[in-house]
Amino acid sequence: MDKTDMLSAWRGGDSLKERRLRYRSPRILCAAYAKINLYLDVLGCREDGYHDLVSIMHTIDLHDDVTVQLFPADTQEVSLRVFGARLPTDRRNLVYRAAEAYLARTNMIASASVLLRKKLPVAAGIGGGSSDAAATLLAINRAAGGLLGKAELFALAAELGSDVPFCLAGGTQICHGRGEKMEPLIPARPLYAVLASGREYVSTPRAFAEMDEYYNHFDGSVAHGGDWQALARALQTGEGRENAVLYYNAFEPVILPSCPNALSLRAALKREGAYAVLMSGSGPSVFGLFSDLESARRAAATIGNGARAATSAQPPVPHEAKRFFSCEKDGSAEE
Repeated sequence: MDKTDMLSAWRGGDSLKERRLRYRSPRILCAAYAKINLYLDVLGCREDGYHDLVSIMHTIDLHDDVTVQLFPADTQEVSLRVFGARLPTDRRNLVYRAAEAYLARTNMIASASVLLRKKLPVAAGIGGGSSDAAATLLAINRAAGGLLGKAELFALAAELGSDVPFCLAGGTQICHGRGEKMEPLIPARPLYAVLASGREYVSTPRAFAEMDEYYNHFDGSVAHGGDWQALARALQTGEGRENAVLYYNAFEPVILPSCPNALSLRAALKREGAYAVLMSGSGPSVFGLFSDLESARRAAATIGNGARAATSAQPPVPHEAKRFFSCEKDGSAEE
């Protein structure tokens, strides 16, 4: 839909202008894909309180769903509903803040109605919250007729969180800085994974605090890190299986000892023939890589406990949806 049709002309003075929505937008649905970290190391602490990272992140086809619709209003408003998990529906939720930030950045006077259907585990190291926020940005931008360009969306994503830019881009990326600086990587073949979560929750701030203590604030006294460049080359040439030793996560010795369920799932993935098993992000979800999708599906079925097979996913693309999910158990009824 053309932005000039949906929005009234610029209004206000030269220093502060606003766009006012004329009529409600279509309902826009966007998948919020999970990510796994094929490599993750922390290089050190930064003066701004963040950490410098190097990571190879990869999108898999397990996802939440975000639906956005815009309505005319007299003020900027956001309403959020969440089904499938007990999460806050105010500014404590990154999805809410993403919608709020978009309205503020575009000076659009509208009410943003957002519905989040959770299917991914919460606080599990697979980028669920960041991906939900990225999907919200994509969906609300589509609903608004594309007011922000790609560079503007990525700038807004970086303000919301370190992993949000990657979740906006999707695919496979080599990430630096606090995660917002990305270099695309194209693997020679798809990856087939089994993702398993023992329902042990680790907050990201807690994980980083424990990592700082474990590695003595990265003063060099505790060794860490691998060869991410060699792993990147192996993925590009289709030799990731032959170089399984290169997959690495510096959080593992910090987080896994206190997560017995994750340790048990890690062992189960190895027993089922995964050629590489790793914790994702700051944990405690673990994943195993398999040679083909059928092997991954068999392993997931054998392991049970919510283990799910997945493969590589394309970047998220918002599209018009005919339905919102209601609070029915199957989440499929119309509003």
